[in-house]
Amino acid sequence: FREYFLPTALVKIAGQEIKVELAKTPKAQAKGLSGRKKLAANQGMLFLFSISQKHSFWMKDMNFPIDIIWINNGEVVDIAPSLPPAMEANPPVYYPRLPVDAVLEVIAGFSEKNGLKIGDKMEMLTK
Repeated sequence: FREYFLPTALVKIAGQEIKVELAKTPKAQAKGLSGRKKLAANQGMLFLFSISQKHSFWMKDMNFPIDIIWINNGEVVDIAPSLPPAMEANPPVYYPRLPVDAVLEVIAGFSEKNGLKIGDKMEMLTK
C-alpha cells in the first residue's frame, strides 16, 4: 500500500528504457524510495528540480541499495553507484560534483552493468 501515487514517464539512458515515477513536489522528493521493499531492474524514480544546484540525497529508511545518477540538462554529470541502505541514525549525505536539475535512482549495479558514464544522455520518451 502506497500513501500516494506519483505520475510516471519513460526515460532512456545507457540504451535502456526505464519506467520512472516522477518526484516533482517537495513531499515526493523527501520520501523518495524510502520504505519501498524493492525496485525492478527496469524501474526507477526521477527527481525533477526547478533549480539546478547540488541537491543532496541520503539513504534513510531505504531497504535496498541503489545507484544515484546525477543529471543536468539531460546529461549525466555524476554517478554514485551501489549506495547501501543507511543503518545508522545519522546516515551519510551524498552530493553531486556539479549542479543538477534531475536525479535518477535505479537498482544498484545498473550503471556498471550498462556501461553508463559521465557525459551520457538521458532522454524523456514520455511525459
